[in-house]
Amino acid sequence: MMHLPDFGFGTTQFWYGDDRNSFACMEKAVKEYGITMIDTAEMYGSGECEKAVGKLIRKAGRDSLTIVDKILPENAHQRNFFRSLERSLRLLGTDYIDLYLLHWREDADLEEMSSLMEQAKAQGKILHWGVSNFDVHDMEELLACPDGKYCEVNQVLYNILHRGIEFDLQPFCTEKQIALMAYNSLDLSRMRSQLKKIPEIQEILKKEAVSIEGLMLEFVRSHGVCALFQTASIGHLDDDLRNTGFDYSQYSNIIDSLYPAPSHRIPLEKR
Repeated sequence: MMHLPDFGFGTTQFWYGDDRNSFACMEKAVKEYGITMIDTAEMYGSGECEKAVGKLIRKAGRDSLTIVDKILPENAHQRNFFRSLERSLRLLGTDYIDLYLLHWREDADLEEMSSLMEQAKAQGKILHWGVSNFDVHDMEELLACPDGKYCEVNQVLYNILHRGIEFDLQPFCTEKQIALMAYNSLDLSRMRSQLKKIPEIQEILKKEAVSIEGLMLEFVRSHGVCALFQTASIGHLDDDLRNTGFDYSQYSNIIDSLYPAPSHRIPLEKR
């Protein structure tokens, strides 16, 4: 199983090109908060987000970062795989990607895809590979492929308000030693703003001097999942990460009573 950090920084805010404030925020996350994992994808802005990560690599140094990139399913076949990978490497300005993911399954040939991932790994162009948005049945089919057993990570939607993976996908991945990453850890829906208005939540935030975002990040981390988040605001970044690291376990019963873990299977939610 690939060891993942507690937190990773997402890059979709660069969808329309480099933004000075967004870049300063990402750079501060790395330099001042010790965030080492940066998550991007060839789909994000058709390469614009990869370019922004490339700029970060040049400023922060390649060895200090763990880069996650994703290939589209329509490119995850013999004809396009290495062309797509080489383009991402060029935009990133590096000769290897730490973790390369199939962005979602769609109609990708899992046997061919996993074989290509292993070929890229043997060439040193990627160090680890995995998938994103794979439910239990998808993982079962992948692991049945000859090279599927080398999958190390599954990146999925997960947060306090969306806990479906806890019923079956998370136990499955734990058993198979496949690490989980959570995108949308802070949830972009209106529900997030409602969370902090709940009296029990307000009490936690006040006692720990933490933001609702910090609480949500701790929820994901406390469940053994790498939490991806992003922001284009220095102020929001500070709010997100200030005072994280508190003992979440003392509040787990409160959170579970408000937003309980699922008691039945829920199909994997996707964004």
